[in-house]
Amino acid sequence: MVFSVSITTGNNTLKVNSTKTVLKVAKGLVYRLEVEFPPGCSGLLHCQIFDGNYQVYPSSQQDSFHSDARVIGFDDLYLKTAAPFEFVVKTWNLDEINAHKVQVRIGIASSEAFMSRYMPSISWEKFQVVLAQAAADQELIKSRAIAEFQETFREE
Repeated sequence: MVFSVSITTGNNTLKVNSTKTVLKVAKGLVYRLEVEFPPGCSGLLHCQIFDGNYQVYPSSQQDSFHSDARVIGFDDLYLKTAAPFEFVVKTWNLDEINAHKVQVRIGIASSEAFMSRYMPSISWEKFQVVLAQAAADQELIKSRAIAEFQETFREE
C-alpha cells in the first residue's frame, strides 16, 4: 500500500510555525519513502517526517528535506508497529512571495508475505527474528532521541 498526502505551505512560514499534517497509514514495514518537490520551490520549502515526537526522515535530527523539481526517494526498512498508525509531516516555507506544495508518499508492507519480499534470502522464521531485533533497536534509538530532546528543554 502507498499512502500519500499533498501539502501546500504558505509563504513566510517559519520553522517554529511549521505546518503539521497527519498522514494516516497502516501497521507494517515502511519499504519506500518519496518526497516530491515541484519546480519553483527553489529549496525554500522544507519537510520533516515524524513518528510521534521522533524525527524519522531525514534521520539526521533537525535537518530537513528541501529541493527543487526533484523527487527525493529511497527504499527503507522502518517498522511502524505501534498505534497511532500515522506520521506527522512538518513543513515550512521560507519563500517570501509564493506558497509551495510538496507531496509525501510512504509505501508500507502490511502482510507477512509482502514484508518477506524485502529479505528474500532468509526464512520467514529468521525474518521474524530480524524484524523483532530491528524493532528493539529502533525503539532504543527513538527513546534516546526523545530523552535528548527533553533534556534540552530542562537545561533552558
